Amino acid sequence: MSYISQRAAAEAAVAGLTGVRNVQNNIEISYTIDPVDVDVNVQQALERSALVPDGSDVTSDTKDGVITLTGHVRTWAEHDAVVGAAWMASGVTDVRDELQVTG
Repeated sequence: MSYISQRAAAEAAVAGLTGVRNVQNNIEISYTIDPVDVDVNVQQALERSALVPDGSDVTSDTKDGVITLTGHVRTWAEHDAVVGAAWMASGVTDVRDELQVTG
């Protein structure tokens, strides 16, 4: 589960309680992560994605949980699959999208 979905899940859990009128979500989730592990997780997610062709030149670089995606994709569907795969990798706190759609 990504950090954003964990934060949203926590907010949703209390928003539906009886008597709750407003939710101010100031939750900050942080983990100690290894950038190499994040890069490996993203590359494995890209390999599993049916929308990203084998031999794709998409690369990921991670620093402090922020992953930067570079390379080329053929379609917006591939683009969205790559960005989604990056968000699903454990340890990612932000995704910088520098992908180029060529198709």
